[in-house]
Amino acid sequence: MRLPQRAITVVVIAALTLLSLPLNAQEGSLTCASNDGRYHYCRADTQNRVQLVRQISNSRCSQGYSWGFDYRGIWVDRGCRAEFVYGRRGNNGGGGSNTGAAVAAGILGAIIVGAAVASSKDDHNNDDRAEHRRDAYQDGYRQGQRDWDDNYPPDYMRYSGRIARDFESDFAQGYDDGYNNRRNKYR
Repeated sequence: MRLPQRAITVVVIAALTLLSLPLNAQEGSLTCASNDGRYHYCRADTQNRVQLVRQISNSRCSQGYSWGFDYRGIWVDRGCRAEFVYGRRGNNGGGGSNTGAAVAAGILGAIIVGAAVASSKDDHNNDDRAEHRRDAYQDGYRQGQRDWDDNYPPDYMRYSGRIARDFESDFAQGYDDGYNNRRNKYR
């Protein structure tokens, strides 16, 4: 049983996507402070997970009002000063990142997808070529029959202007078969 290439490609892409997900995510902590009462941004790979663990300032620290975060870091404003933990603990409890593995998996995935697309195009080109060869043969066969019916001498070269060079031998074979099969049929 032959699996369709599209299904195989989807399975490979899904597997590579799962393999490229981080196995060892970072977890960290930092103190971010708005000492002058103004906005301050503290860079960190938060992985969109942040928790305030200890407020240091007397000013109110309220998420969305005087502190917040995005995937690149934590911001504080209006005099908020606090300690934050961010990220997630990985499977082995340690920090680290497998960015290299994710990049490698992405490159490998691109190579596999590219090969699948190229293979699909080659199959399509081979199918087109076979179809053109078949058409050239059938056209030659019809011309050979016509020339026999019209009592012309066999000469497929009369049609050379309509034949692509790549398929000239296919046309010639069809012409000979069409011409000779008619002659043999009536003898």
